[in-house]
Amino acid sequence: MKIGFIGCGGFSQGNHIPNVAKNPNMSIHAFCDLNTGYLEQLGAKYNPSYVTTDIKRIFADSEIEMVICATKPDFRMPIMQMATESGKHLFVEKPLCYHENEVFPMVKLIKNSNIKFMVGFNRPYSPMMQDIKPLFKRNRKGNTTIIYRIIGEARLWPFHHYDAVVNKKESTIIHETTHIFDLINWLTDSFPVRVYTAGGGNLDNVITLEYPDDTTAVIVSGDNSTAGIPKERIEINTNFGSIIGDNFVDVSAFGFENVESFKKTYNYTVGGKVFNTDGGEAAEKHREWRKGLTLEQIEKGYYYETQVKVDKGHYGELEYFRSAIEKNLPVETGAVSGAVSNIIAWKAIESWNTHLPVELNFQQLTDSN
Repeated sequence: MKIGFIGCGGFSQGNHIPNVAKNPNMSIHAFCDLNTGYLEQLGAKYNPSYVTTDIKRIFADSEIEMVICATKPDFRMPIMQMATESGKHLFVEKPLCYHENEVFPMVKLIKNSNIKFMVGFNRPYSPMMQDIKPLFKRNRKGNTTIIYRIIGEARLWPFHHYDAVVNKKESTIIHETTHIFDLINWLTDSFPVRVYTAGGGNLDNVITLEYPDDTTAVIVSGDNSTAGIPKERIEINTNFGSIIGDNFVDVSAFGFENVESFKKTYNYTVGGKVFNTDGGEAAEKHREWRKGLTLEQIEKGYYYETQVKVDKGHYGELEYFRSAIEKNLPVETGAVSGAVSNIIAWKAIESWNTHLPVELNFQQLTDSN
């Protein structure tokens, strides 16, 4: 399947582009970006058919079947419109959008089109989460709590992202925590009915989601920590047992009646070298990496070749989408899923502003689907 890329910044260069390059079922056909320096470097490295600054050329190319869009979220609607008009299947990075008035038109646009569409919420496609969900579904019973930690180090962000979130007060709840809203929706096969937020507003929050069937999720989200500590961890407590996933490298389950304890580790890389250890040893590698980070690397804001890189599902989500296109199957992380996560984010921000819980209702979205 020939792939065209729109938006070739650091995230795409560190994840989507190399993942397509190593997938035997895909080939890189074209790159599109306004940064000609990116295009020159990527053209030399990957040898595509062409590079361009013209988005319309990508959508006019009859050889391209799938487009991967990693632009900023405030420029998605025009790209979605061009994709539907040209009949090209479209993958867009999270979040779906940044402006509330775009959500329902986007869902309607995709619903009335013939293309496959996917939002880049990658966590469900990680090997660790693929193991956690069936464990959870088999053992879930009664009151259930889900605790998710996603905390990083804002001062290591590329300047444009730091400026947007820290200086211009764009909320990391939209930019980042939407990932976890989508993940918990996927784990529970449901949508939350209420949200409450305490904390810093655009950064550093504790968000509580109430789900049907006696499930409560607490998300600790922010960037006031250090990248020397693993960024993510999930703990699920239900039916007198626990499932713990440690930063996509280690999962364990214990305490469930008539079920043996479960323990599994997953591959991760450091500087291209593959490791398979428990979470403790992986955490030590995080500390070593952070101590060795140079000022030059920090100023550039790009660490993908040297950092501890765990499998969060970036490869898996693109292969899943390719397979859905090839087999003409529904896409589970589509426009409605993306819209739901965006709406939860906006309501979470509303809760922080009002200091009150906010009710959630997605009937209008699901009816439109």
